[in-house]
Amino acid sequence: MAGDWIKMRSNLWDDPRVARLVDLTDSSEAAVIGGLYWLWATADQHTADGFMPGLSCRQIDRKTGVAGLGQALVDIGWIKNSSDGVLIVNFEDHNGASAKKRAQTAKRVANHRSGNASETPSDESSNAPSVTGALAREREEKEELPPNPPCQGGEESDEPSADKPKRERKERCSLKTFLERCRAAGETAISGYEPLRKYVDGVELPMEFVQLSWDVFKAEHSPGGANERRLQADWRKHFLNYVTKGYYRLWYADAEGHFALTTVGIQAQKLHARRDAA
Repeated sequence: MAGDWIKMRSNLWDDPRVARLVDLTDSSEAAVIGGLYWLWATADQHTADGFMPGLSCRQIDRKTGVAGLGQALVDIGWIKNSSDGVLIVNFEDHNGASAKKRAQTAKRVANHRSGNASETPSDESSNAPSVTGALAREREEKEELPPNPPCQGGEESDEPSADKPKRERKERCSLKTFLERCRAAGETAISGYEPLRKYVDGVELPMEFVQLSWDVFKAEHSPGGANERRLQADWRKHFLNYVTKGYYRLWYADAEGHFALTTVGIQAQKLHARRDAA
């Protein structure tokens, strides 16, 4: 709700993170950047802080026409997805009223410096007063902002402080590397993962359906799969998201809450049964 324009960098096409999105979605730079434009423009028109209640990764895929873009944006840290909606990370740093004002001020300063590189005008055509005033207003705005503003819902800010050290990011690795580490440590990949067990027991999802989803998941992310190059810091949690959101559409629940395989699920079951027998 900050206006009818959004801030997008001219070198976005060559950003390595955009290249990563292209790899994760198996699409093109044009498709990904078009999808990003829709997402950022929608957030700018309908939110003040980048949080869009009710939006999901699946809706992002459908509205942009780029399959897997929503989850890919989560993977690279550009959005956060929850049951309540989607949050664009650092939205207020790039869009919103204050960010646009900062961008316009920076542009005026750059234009002023460029026009006065060789000489300093002393006549009335100089825009130094307007630039100086803009910079002064910018400094005043920055001084008014608290160092660690509260996040939506009363949660603490993610910004590091003296009392809250910045959390270290876990190392990201491929699924192949994760499975190798599990074998070396004598651990199971998913069967001992407590959050998964609690979810499966809570909704009474048949464990054989979870195993089928794991077989599909491994095939997709293992060497030769569509997403073999994807890296994750927590593969167990990543798989749990696939299960809780029913990403592969392998099963459905009837009116009484009993689960059964969909057509896609039956096909996957036959495919992996044939692979196991080979």
